[in-house]
Amino acid sequence: MDIRDVDGVCIADITGNVVSQSELKELKKLYKAKAGRKRIGINLESVSSINYDLLLFLQECAFKQKISLFNVAVDVYMMLFISNSDKYTNIYLDENDFIDDKRSIVYRRLKLLKSA
Repeated sequence: MDIRDVDGVCIADITGNVVSQSELKELKKLYKAKAGRKRIGINLESVSSINYDLLLFLQECAFKQKISLFNVAVDVYMMLFISNSDKYTNIYLDENDFIDDKRSIVYRRLKLLKSA
């Protein structure tokens, strides 16, 4: 995981297909160190699946300051929606939208359809 400061925000780039336990520990340290002073964004560009521990982390962070996600794959976005965890985070399309704090995905009107 790469952590970088860009224009007054902190960005954590997840490099693997899933968020590992060591990366989750680094994210928790980063949140404790920088929450309140900087907005924190997690780049999930290469992540294809998320686990329950990450969902719990997002839920814990939502009480103080929401952590933002961007470059979220469709499968990960659906996991967040189905688990009802998308309300704990701000989701942006790309890094520039996160840095500028513009065009957050807010109208999430997805429906699960029962196939015939």
